[in-house]
Amino acid sequence: MNRDLFDSMAMDTLEAMLNTRTVDELAARFHEAVSLIGDFYCVAGIIKKFQPGGLRPTTSSYPTSWTRHYMGSEYGRVDPVLRRAMTSATGFGWHACDPVKQQEKALVTDMHDFGIHVGFIIPIHGPDGSVFLVNFGQLARKMVSPRMQVALTMLAMQCYQQYHRLTTAPEPQPPALTQRECECLSWVANGRTTVEVADRLMLNENTVKFHLKNAQRKLDCTNRVTTVLKAISLGLIVI
Repeated sequence: MNRDLFDSMAMDTLEAMLNTRTVDELAARFHEAVSLIGDFYCVAGIIKKFQPGGLRPTTSSYPTSWTRHYMGSEYGRVDPVLRRAMTSATGFGWHACDPVKQQEKALVTDMHDFGIHVGFIIPIHGPDGSVFLVNFGQLARKMVSPRMQVALTMLAMQCYQQYHRLTTAPEPQPPALTQRECECLSWVANGRTTVEVADRLMLNENTVKFHLKNAQRKLDCTNRVTTVLKAISLGLIVI
């Protein structure tokens, strides 16, 4: 890795990834950043904990011929690197996973035939049991240095965070209630009747009913009780 080059461009690279607006743009910036660190093939994607079949790529710089061969041979079901990544909290080199079964050995042999000899994988565990994996394959035969591992991990984390932002729907904003609607709901939440609420707010009963009905409609509820409960859960009123 060109140390001075990466050190001088690291923050600019991370900022460029942070400012991407599409997954394709993120992938392009990510692969550019990886090229600053070394000569790697790279694939990033998600693997579901309870759904066998291997990685579901979101971006890859591996040769198409290798990707087709890997998927066609169903190596994702037996890949020892992927299997270990599902339970590992940190990145690790491929050399930590010795092939045991015949198909695992075939995978390693085929990989070497394609010119890919060593690698480093970074698992990032999500809250839903899925794992976002970033798998780097190196053309050189030498091990991935500790400094490279730190740099690759930093890029992988930034890639995951931005990918999550781009693909996760924003939390819906709670409906906006007027001050009067919130006041009426707050008194109802404290056990007051329509008459009592009207008396405390110095309003007539029909006006109180009007505000409560509006709040019920905005919160898409069927009665006062569910309206109050939803307003509390959304933080619109406190009791």
